[in-house]
Amino acid sequence: MATSDGFPTAVIVSFVVFYSVVFLFSVAGNTVVICVSYLKIKRGQRSINAFIANLAIADLTFTVLSTLDFVNFLWAWHGGRVSCKAQSFLIEVCYTSSIMTLTLISFERRKAVITPLRVRTSSHNEYIKLITLWIASLVIGSPLLFAYDISKDASGSLICGNASFGDLGKQVYYSIHTVFVFIVPLTYMLYAQFTTFKALRTRVFLTPHAFSTASSKRHRKVAKILVALTMAFIVCWTPFIAIRTMMYYHLTDEGYFWRGSQLLIFLNTALDPLLYGIYGENNGRFFQRFNCKRAPSHAAKTRTTELSSQLHQAWQK
Repeated sequence: MATSDGFPTAVIVSFVVFYSVVFLFSVAGNTVVICVSYLKIKRGQRSINAFIANLAIADLTFTVLSTLDFVNFLWAWHGGRVSCKAQSFLIEVCYTSSIMTLTLISFERRKAVITPLRVRTSSHNEYIKLITLWIASLVIGSPLLFAYDISKDASGSLICGNASFGDLGKQVYYSIHTVFVFIVPLTYMLYAQFTTFKALRTRVFLTPHAFSTASSKRHRKVAKILVALTMAFIVCWTPFIAIRTMMYYHLTDEGYFWRGSQLLIFLNTALDPLLYGIYGENNGRFFQRFNCKRAPSHAAKTRTTELSSQLHQAWQK
């Protein structure tokens, strides 16, 4: 029996169309972001571009892994035992990496505004931070390698599920995960962004000369990217986290809200590159200016360099 059994045909068709469209946008958008970030990093503009690229890698990996869940929804689990464990584990790792990346960017942005001199004198260690971030994400998700396995439902169809933990194990693990890998990071992100904007307003008020105003504008441009990504993450992931927790405490069951929340977290992977394009480059021309398969014209190169320099300066100030 497929997971989709029991849903009206119209709902299943809508699900397939929605998934297909978001999948294409997510793969295309995140691939472009990775390519553009790579080109900027090669020019020596690492900082925020390394973190944005990491977020895009996590989103793209999440998107590719979701295809197994898509097949499972329509038919049954066809990936086998190893893929069941690996996919469930890596999906959680990608989610953890995404929120930790956003948290890390919030921390770096706040430090760049509150203590700019310390940032200027510090060495570039983005890659060390990102490696540590992924190691932590792998460790946090590692229990799921043992929890997920293949089993059969009432009709004899194969399903991939978390059966090894039991009710108590699920409640403990996901409650701890929700608090320390969702609520705490998001709380800090909101605090960091609030204090960052407050410091920027104070700086402009106290030193209202041209240089300070230009510097604050560059900081605000980068901060807008982070705010947009954070808000998208909150809107898309909060329903899923809440419903999943309620399910494990037997306060609700799988239904339309659960499936809808799954579609929301999938939508987030396509929103990230779109929001980065809107707020990272003026007037949403992000996807028109860059092409990873061919070299840009001289004018486009000049404009790209100017925009990249502005973003780099905003991060370093």
